[in-house]
Amino acid sequence: MERKWFVLQTKPRNEKIVAFQLNQKGIEFYLPVTEKIRIWADRKKKISTPLFSGYVFVHANEKERLNAISNTSGAIRYVFFEKRPAVVSDREIELVKLAIAEPEKISIDDKKIKKGDLIVITHGIFKGMKGFVNEFRGNFKLTVNLEELSYSFSIILNSSEVSLLT
Repeated sequence: MERKWFVLQTKPRNEKIVAFQLNQKGIEFYLPVTEKIRIWADRKKKISTPLFSGYVFVHANEKERLNAISNTSGAIRYVFFEKRPAVVSDREIELVKLAIAEPEKISIDDKKIKKGDLIVITHGIFKGMKGFVNEFRGNFKLTVNLEELSYSFSIILNSSEVSLLT
């Protein structure tokens, strides 16, 4: 049976618990995390937090998909799209992995692009993805939407890496 990437929704702050249980069951999963510095009054600490809060990606066939959610504490349900479990392409998973591995950010200085414009990325690791210009604070900040997830994350790109869609 063919394996696909499914999106498993978890209870708030239960992503790592669910991932641990999936690992114990021998089911392949992907939990993208980012490093953040958390500051308290008396100390600073680097912590890893899930990139997509409340979600774990499960790479499974139909039998494994059902096994992944059954008796898994903290797992709520699979995300559905058009009455079927949402499937994320291998390419999108790879793009997320690359984005985490190489988080360099480059500013855009092309004044022809404005807030709300639909663009397509023409170069780099996000090539082919579409997004909207969300905001700019001296730079253009593009929001790339993953359609299957109805989730988005922001990246900053060079103007030579994008093309305006009409």
